[in-house]
Amino acid sequence: MMATKKLNQDGIFQNNAAYFKHYQGTILPSENIKYFDFSDLNIAVIGMNQMVATHLDLICQKAQFVKVFQMSPHFVLPHTERGINRLISHPLIIKNRRLFNQRVKSLLAIRYLDSQVQDNWLKRQLMPNSAADKKVFFKSDTYYTALQRDNCKLITWPIVKINQNAIQSMEGVEHIVDVIISTYDQD
Repeated sequence: MMATKKLNQDGIFQNNAAYFKHYQGTILPSENIKYFDFSDLNIAVIGMNQMVATHLDLICQKAQFVKVFQMSPHFVLPHTERGINRLISHPLIIKNRRLFNQRVKSLLAIRYLDSQVQDNWLKRQLMPNSAADKKVFFKSDTYYTALQRDNCKLITWPIVKINQNAIQSMEGVEHIVDVIISTYDQD
């Protein structure tokens, strides 16, 4: 009861199981994406992880519509980045490898975003904070392609609540969905 009170009083959506308890549709953990048939369904993806980055384009190819609710922009690198590892292993770089590795990866991710997304507004919404202390990098050759499909929409408005069959975002829109792909840790 106490957790429910706190949940309703603070009003800030957290990507954890407690906020999904009223939803009556299918909640699919992201680890199970590759085993699910998304044909002709309306899909919501809340958050981001490597499974979503890898499989979003395949989901879009089968689903009727996909809405990606972005908590914060992330760094996405092309899946093929073998040359970076050789550069970082150079003896002159080895001393500051971790720092250099983060800087190079950040720059490459931003350049990759710039080359893959033509729409300036979408590019701005996807731009990660390069000054962040903890940077998370995902690898995908098709993530940005998927977000630019006609049946996929990036939603950056914060989620207010999830009810029986929809996700309500802060701008007041209720997004009715058949399946929610969850990216929170199942613990």
